[in-house]
Amino acid sequence: MKTQKIVGWGALGLGLATLANGVLGAYEHNLEQPAYTVVAKDGAFELRDYPPVLVAQTAVPGERSVALSTGFQRLAGYIFGNKQEKIKMTAPVLSDSVGSAWRTRFVMPARFTAATLPPMPDGVTAAKLPARRMAVVRFTGLSSGPQVAEQEARLREWLSGQGLKATGDAVTAVYNSPFVAPPFRRNEVMIPVG
Repeated sequence: MKTQKIVGWGALGLGLATLANGVLGAYEHNLEQPAYTVVAKDGAFELRDYPPVLVAQTAVPGERSVALSTGFQRLAGYIFGNKQEKIKMTAPVLSDSVGSAWRTRFVMPARFTAATLPPMPDGVTAAKLPARRMAVVRFTGLSSGPQVAEQEARLREWLSGQGLKATGDAVTAVYNSPFVAPPFRRNEVMIPVG
Protein backbone atom coordinates (compact mmCIF):
# COMPACT_ATOMS: atom_id res chain seq x y z
CA MET A 1 0.00 0.00 0.00
CA LYS A 2 2.79 2.42 0.92
CA THR A 3 4.57 1.71 -2.39
CA GLN A 4 1.38 2.52 -4.32
CA LYS A 5 1.08 5.90 -2.55
CA ILE A 6 4.72 6.76 -3.31
CA VAL A 7 4.29 5.74 -6.95
CA GLY A 8 1.03 7.72 -7.10
CA TRP A 9 2.66 10.87 -5.71
CA GLY A 10 5.63 10.39 -8.04
CA ALA A 11 3.32 10.12 -11.04
CA LEU A 12 1.41 13.21 -9.90
CA GLY A 13 4.67 15.15 -9.48
CA LEU A 14 5.87 14.07 -12.91
CA GLY A 15 2.53 15.02 -14.43
CA LEU A 16 2.58 18.48 -12.82
CA ALA A 17 6.20 19.05 -13.93
CA THR A 18 5.31 18.04 -17.49
CA LEU A 19 2.29 20.37 -17.44
CA ALA A 20 4.36 23.27 -16.07
CA ASN A 21 7.03 22.71 -18.73
CA GLY A 22 4.34 22.59 -21.40
CA VAL A 23 2.78 25.89 -20.24
CA LEU A 24 6.16 27.64 -19.93
CA GLY A 25 7.31 26.18 -23.24
CA ALA A 26 4.13 27.40 -24.96
CA TYR A 27 4.67 30.92 -23.56
CA GLU A 28 8.28 30.95 -24.71
CA HIS A 29 7.27 29.54 -28.10
CA ASN A 30 5.14 32.67 -28.60
CA LEU A 31 8.04 35.09 -28.02
CA GLU A 32 8.92 37.18 -31.06
CA GLN A 33 11.62 35.51 -33.15
CA PRO A 34 13.55 36.73 -36.17
CA ALA A 35 11.92 35.75 -39.45
CA TYR A 36 13.81 33.40 -41.74
CA THR A 37 13.27 31.37 -44.88
CA VAL A 38 14.17 27.67 -44.91
CA VAL A 39 16.23 27.06 -48.06
CA ALA A 40 16.88 23.35 -47.43
CA LYS A 41 16.03 20.81 -44.71
CA ASP A 42 17.71 17.51 -43.90
CA GLY A 43 16.47 16.01 -40.61
CA ALA A 44 17.78 18.18 -37.75
CA PHE A 45 19.80 20.31 -40.22
CA GLU A 46 18.56 23.36 -42.09
CA LEU A 47 19.88 26.08 -44.35
CA ARG A 48 18.13 29.36 -43.54
CA ASP A 49 18.20 32.86 -44.99
CA TYR A 50 17.87 35.60 -42.37
CA PRO A 51 17.16 39.27 -43.04
CA PRO A 52 19.17 41.92 -41.14
CA VAL A 53 18.35 42.04 -37.41
CA LEU A 54 19.12 44.50 -34.63
CA VAL A 55 20.69 43.11 -31.45
CA ALA A 56 21.73 44.38 -28.05
CA GLN A 57 25.01 42.74 -27.10
CA THR A 58 27.64 42.48 -24.43
CA ALA A 59 30.90 40.56 -24.08
CA VAL A 60 32.31 39.21 -20.83
CA PRO A 61 35.74 37.60 -20.44
CA GLY A 62 36.22 34.40 -18.49
CA GLU A 63 34.92 30.86 -18.26
CA ARG A 64 32.03 30.20 -20.67
CA SER A 65 29.13 29.47 -18.30
CA VAL A 66 29.97 32.31 -15.89
CA ALA A 67 30.61 34.82 -18.69
CA LEU A 68 27.37 33.95 -20.51
CA SER A 69 25.36 34.14 -17.28
CA THR A 70 26.85 37.56 -16.50
CA GLY A 71 26.16 38.71 -20.05
CA PHE A 72 22.58 37.47 -19.90
CA GLN A 73 21.97 39.30 -16.60
CA ARG A 74 23.46 42.51 -18.00
CA LEU A 75 21.21 42.38 -21.09
CA ALA A 76 18.15 41.35 -19.05
CA GLY A 77 18.71 44.39 -16.82
CA TYR A 78 18.73 46.55 -19.93
CA ILE A 79 15.60 45.18 -21.59
CA PHE A 80 13.51 44.80 -18.43
CA GLY A 81 13.69 48.44 -17.61
CA ASN A 82 16.27 49.63 -15.15
CA LYS A 83 14.25 52.86 -14.83
CA GLN A 84 13.53 53.20 -18.56
CA GLU A 85 11.24 51.83 -21.26
CA LYS A 86 10.91 48.07 -21.04
CA ILE A 87 11.62 45.92 -24.11
CA LYS A 88 9.79 42.62 -24.62
CA MET A 89 11.89 39.48 -24.43
CA THR A 90 12.50 37.72 -27.73
CA ALA A 91 14.02 34.39 -28.67
CA PRO A 92 16.58 33.07 -29.23
CA VAL A 93 19.40 34.36 -27.05
CA LEU A 94 22.58 34.17 -29.15
CA SER A 95 26.09 33.54 -27.86
CA ASP A 96 29.54 33.08 -29.34
CA SER A 97 33.18 33.53 -28.43
CA VAL A 98 35.07 36.69 -29.35
CA GLY A 99 38.75 36.47 -28.49
CA SER A 100 39.01 35.70 -24.78
CA ALA A 101 35.42 36.79 -24.08
CA TRP A 102 31.96 35.33 -24.55
CA ARG A 103 29.39 37.51 -26.30
CA THR A 104 25.68 37.37 -25.51
CA ARG A 105 23.13 38.92 -27.87
CA PHE A 106 19.41 39.60 -27.52
CA VAL A 107 17.54 40.15 -30.78
CA MET A 108 15.55 43.36 -30.46
CA PRO A 109 11.84 43.37 -31.35
CA ALA A 110 11.26 44.32 -34.99
CA ARG A 111 9.57 47.62 -34.01
CA PHE A 112 12.92 49.08 -32.88
CA THR A 113 15.69 50.72 -34.86
CA ALA A 114 19.11 51.65 -33.49
CA ALA A 115 17.78 55.21 -33.13
CA THR A 116 14.65 54.24 -31.17
CA LEU A 117 16.25 51.86 -28.64
CA PRO A 118 16.35 53.15 -25.07
CA PRO A 119 19.78 54.41 -23.95
CA MET A 120 22.18 51.56 -23.21
CA PRO A 121 24.22 51.19 -20.04
CA ASP A 122 27.98 50.75 -20.02
CA GLY A 123 28.99 47.43 -21.49
CA VAL A 124 25.91 47.08 -23.72
CA THR A 125 25.93 48.10 -27.39
CA ALA A 126 23.60 47.78 -30.35
CA ALA A 127 24.64 46.10 -33.60
CA LYS A 128 22.87 45.37 -36.86
CA LEU A 129 23.56 41.85 -38.08
CA PRO A 130 23.52 41.74 -41.88
CA ALA A 131 21.35 39.47 -44.00
CA ARG A 132 22.99 36.06 -43.95
CA ARG A 133 22.61 32.38 -44.80
CA MET A 134 23.01 30.10 -41.80
CA ALA A 135 23.47 26.36 -41.55
CA VAL A 136 21.65 25.19 -38.41
CA VAL A 137 21.36 22.05 -36.33
CA ARG A 138 18.57 21.85 -33.75
CA PHE A 139 18.89 19.86 -30.52
CA THR A 140 17.19 19.44 -27.15
CA GLY A 141 18.76 19.21 -23.73
CA LEU A 142 21.42 21.41 -22.20
CA SER A 143 23.34 24.06 -24.09
CA SER A 144 26.52 23.71 -22.05
CA GLY A 145 29.99 23.63 -23.59
CA PRO A 146 30.28 19.86 -24.27
CA GLN A 147 26.80 19.62 -25.83
CA VAL A 148 27.40 22.67 -28.01
CA ALA A 149 30.80 21.34 -29.13
CA GLU A 150 29.22 17.99 -30.05
CA GLN A 151 26.47 19.69 -32.08
CA GLU A 152 28.96 22.02 -33.77
CA ALA A 153 31.02 19.00 -34.84
CA ARG A 154 27.86 17.34 -36.25
CA LEU A 155 26.97 20.52 -38.14
CA ARG A 156 30.48 20.93 -39.57
CA GLU A 157 30.43 17.30 -40.73
CA TRP A 158 27.05 17.90 -42.40
CA LEU A 159 28.38 21.07 -44.07
CA SER A 160 31.32 19.12 -45.45
CA GLY A 161 29.02 16.41 -46.80
CA GLN A 162 26.88 19.06 -48.49
CA GLY A 163 29.90 20.79 -50.06
CA LEU A 164 29.16 23.98 -48.11
CA LYS A 165 31.85 26.28 -46.70
CA ALA A 166 31.63 28.09 -43.36
CA THR A 167 32.20 31.85 -43.63
CA GLY A 168 32.30 32.58 -39.89
CA ASP A 169 32.31 31.14 -36.41
CA ALA A 170 29.59 29.07 -34.76
CA VAL A 171 26.82 30.76 -32.77
CA THR A 172 24.65 29.08 -30.13
CA ALA A 173 20.94 29.95 -30.11
CA VAL A 174 18.93 29.17 -26.96
CA TYR A 175 15.15 29.47 -27.16
CA ASN A 176 14.08 28.56 -23.60
CA SER A 177 14.76 29.71 -20.07
CA PRO A 178 16.58 27.44 -17.62
CA PHE A 179 13.21 26.84 -15.94
CA VAL A 180 12.18 24.58 -18.84
CA ALA A 181 13.33 20.99 -18.28
CA PRO A 182 16.17 19.98 -20.66
CA PRO A 183 14.12 17.44 -22.68
CA PHE A 184 11.70 20.25 -23.63
CA ARG A 185 14.31 22.86 -24.60
CA ARG A 186 15.07 24.04 -28.10
CA ASN A 187 18.69 24.88 -28.83
CA GLU A 188 20.58 25.39 -32.07
CA VAL A 189 24.12 25.74 -33.31
CA MET A 190 24.33 28.07 -36.31
CA ILE A 191 27.22 28.63 -38.72
CA PRO A 192 27.21 31.26 -41.49
CA VAL A 193 27.81 29.85 -44.96
CA GLY A 194 28.64 31.42 -48.33
